[in-house]
Amino acid sequence: MVLFTGKNHVRAIGEIGAIFRNGAFADVMWPPKQGGESWHTVYSLRQFGPAEIPYATLSALLGYKPNFQYPGQLVLSGEQARAGIDGLLITTRKALEDAGAVTPPGTVRELPVERQHTRSTTVERAAQQVLFNRDESALVIEFRGTLTDTTVKRFARAAGICDIFLNGPEGYELIEAKSRVERGYVREALAQLLDYARYAPGVVGRLTALFPQPLGPKELHLLHHYGIDVIHRAAPGVFERVPAPDRAREQMRSMWESREPSP
Repeated sequence: MVLFTGKNHVRAIGEIGAIFRNGAFADVMWPPKQGGESWHTVYSLRQFGPAEIPYATLSALLGYKPNFQYPGQLVLSGEQARAGIDGLLITTRKALEDAGAVTPPGTVRELPVERQHTRSTTVERAAQQVLFNRDESALVIEFRGTLTDTTVKRFARAAGICDIFLNGPEGYELIEAKSRVERGYVREALAQLLDYARYAPGVVGRLTALFPQPLGPKELHLLHHYGIDVIHRAAPGVFERVPAPDRAREQMRSMWESREPSP
């Protein structure tokens, strides 16, 4: 991943594709100044999206002081890099490919003979994924700041990459964040939670949808019908949980605990 910084903010986020060294190519792209040196190392981007993340937010995730200014180029790896990627809810195509959620580029598929003689063909496009959702990321970062005595992670499986996977005093909880409260977003959260629960690296005891404001009665009833809790932002740094009825949660738990067989 590469985070483009400036003016005290992360201004854009990209997923690196190819990396190569070619002085002639680089000089065409970025002509060197008279007597200056070339930028020989070149990389492409598989995905790219604008962002507006204050340095202080990023520094909190990476363990730096709030006034750290990110001068020049900084290369991070290991747990520190993972903390930034997961903390900002960055979803890379590489992670999705590794998890089997999308087909890697260049994959060759065999076709039956009869399908090779049809007069028409269908082009299968790779699944479109959002690299970074600024509103959902900000909501999750704020919510995570309220958690104590809890291990917070994400996991990638064939269903995709979840937003939050908690291991707290009450066991495992899977949380999906949405930036809006309209019914389409609520239905999307419902589908993702039920899908991710099958792949969770632990038996999930509670499914929860996270929203920036309270849901309407119909949307709240939809999630509660399937035993899913709702957490909404009530004020800056304050979140309220509206739990699903215990009976609905227990009725649905057998479905959550139905594990997807390993490939």
